[in-house]
Amino acid sequence: MRKVDKEGRPLEFAKESRREYHLETEKYPIPNAEHLACELQLTALGVWEPLNFNIDQSLYRVNELEIKDWWRPFQPKEGVVNDRESIMVYGPKDSDPWDPCGLAQMAAKLGYKPDEDTMTYPTIARDKLTALTEVFDYFEPLGRSFLVRLNAGGHYPPHRDHCHLNRPTFRLIAFLDEFSIDNLRWEVEDRPVRFIPNTLYYVDTRKTHRLWSSYAGSTMLVMNVLKTWENVLKVMSKLKYP
Repeated sequence: MRKVDKEGRPLEFAKESRREYHLETEKYPIPNAEHLACELQLTALGVWEPLNFNIDQSLYRVNELEIKDWWRPFQPKEGVVNDRESIMVYGPKDSDPWDPCGLAQMAAKLGYKPDEDTMTYPTIARDKLTALTEVFDYFEPLGRSFLVRLNAGGHYPPHRDHCHLNRPTFRLIAFLDEFSIDNLRWEVEDRPVRFIPNTLYYVDTRKTHRLWSSYAGSTMLVMNVLKTWENVLKVMSKLKYP
């Protein structure tokens, strides 16, 4: 298994760990009223809901050319072939777009997993992505957010993202490649879901989900939106099917 990326830079391998929630009761206390209200309202919206934003594909293609040298392997694991790349858009203070985006990568580097809602600092990639300015302006401040590109064979095995009710953020995902509609497959709770290119979705990633690509270039923007009642109402105001 190679130890460097395609440019010869050392890979920053992910350090996987399994949370023992019952031993971390201080970190996961009984949810307060706002947590419960937010989660109930998000559950009422659905699992896979398109939002009413205009993402200009041709403008994104121009943006993509300006950031083409910033892609880095996303959460590589020793002994596992998985062709995924990422660019950091919001992250820890003083982050660069080419820094590791995965929580497991950060844990390997820092010795702990930082909380999503502490990584609210835009990198220089934010202002390069002018096709997404409307989205960023609407939801800022944002937690850890990044572009991820799955090449042929790139995949996420079945997993959940922050399934506890005290999660600090919820997920929005934008699909940025018009060719991936027939080449990128998503499943949520073992059911295939369909997406429209250049569309932003609320995705209930508390549920078990997986995805894989048969094409080199299936690109998404993964956004962690701070879970506040105001932001939940902002999502509701932008539902494509209110």
